[in-house]
Amino acid sequence: MSTAGPGPVPTPRRTLRDTSRRTALTVDVLLTAAAAMEVLTWYGHHDMTSALVCPPALLALLVRRRFPVPVLLATLPSMATGDLWLAPMIALFTVASGSAGRAAVIGSTAAVFGAALWSGYAVDTGSLGWGDHLFAVEVALMFSVGPAGLGLLARTRSRLRSRLADLAASQSHGRRLEAERAVAQERARMAREMHDTVSYHLGIIAAQSGALWATATDEVIREDAETIRRHSADAMAELRTIVGVLRRSSGRTDDDSPGLERLPALVHEARLDAGLDLVLPPAPCSPAVERAAYRTVQEALTNVRKHAPGAPVTVTVRPTPRGDALLVEIRNGPVPDAVRPVVPDATTGGYGLTGLKERTALVNGTFRAGGTPEGGFVVRSEIPLVPAPARGTTPQRASAPEASDARSYTDTCRRLDAV
Repeated sequence: MSTAGPGPVPTPRRTLRDTSRRTALTVDVLLTAAAAMEVLTWYGHHDMTSALVCPPALLALLVRRRFPVPVLLATLPSMATGDLWLAPMIALFTVASGSAGRAAVIGSTAAVFGAALWSGYAVDTGSLGWGDHLFAVEVALMFSVGPAGLGLLARTRSRLRSRLADLAASQSHGRRLEAERAVAQERARMAREMHDTVSYHLGIIAAQSGALWATATDEVIREDAETIRRHSADAMAELRTIVGVLRRSSGRTDDDSPGLERLPALVHEARLDAGLDLVLPPAPCSPAVERAAYRTVQEALTNVRKHAPGAPVTVTVRPTPRGDALLVEIRNGPVPDAVRPVVPDATTGGYGLTGLKERTALVNGTFRAGGTPEGGFVVRSEIPLVPAPARGTTPQRASAPEASDARSYTDTCRRLDAV
């Protein structure tokens, strides 16, 4: 026996629309009740004509928003007979405040004016003086032009509010564009600085290590020089990728980002007493997850080399028992007594763990680093596994509000920090 899953979660826009409908229905019911109270005040003085024209006029008010002009026509007989005046005035206000054209508003106002004037003359059949005629016209004008004017005022106010909302949205979009332009200029400046300074020093390192490899006679020195040259070349390649990302505004491409399959080589080239426990996830994960795991291991091994040389290291990268996250743990023991600890240079480093914490937070993971009871240190992060997109597919384009939000200043800064 299968049970039905939970229904669709209502969106804020749908919830707001449902609330507006309920509010409108409540207002219509209250107005209909108010008009019915007017009919009840004349209880005992109605005839057959009143019984024929008043109920349709009251019921028609419930659908006045959908059919404003037919509802007005249905309420006019109740005003002409003098039994119900509030219903035609409400219907005329709805016509004037809605999307009806100018001709429809003028015609509806004239119809209500005629019905009110007819009622004024039908009530008193005796002789009327000029003052009575003038009073009947004034009452007819008040009951017709008054609701029409209020409806036109409500329509103008609604249009003004809509235009102000559009203006605010346009100004907000302009501010986002200015912020993104400033971020793009800063990215270009950072790209120039990185290219002009870091690439210069990496080029010197690569050239000097190549010369050392060519002139050295000791095989160990030649192997070390080749390792330095290769790492310099890899650093130059990654620097070119980062500089290209900084010069582009569409974000980083993950085609050349390091993945989990490069972890064995990374641990081997670290030249530490390190063991690797690597278990790949059953399904391919996103490049952002693999890149975060790779950089965590890379930075942790660098810290071990600087602060705990000679200490045994255990690198564990495997899915968690629940299978919904990737566990990355680098644990090192205490420094052996025979090895003199290296005092790191104060001008280098200092932000490695902070950067790892921020990088893990960007992929919604958890990060923890601290000492162990044995005198060592452990770096541990759990990164939620996100499936990799299928090859040959492109992500769907978001809707207009979501696309503009994705290009906001905050998200642009987050992408910049992710680099």
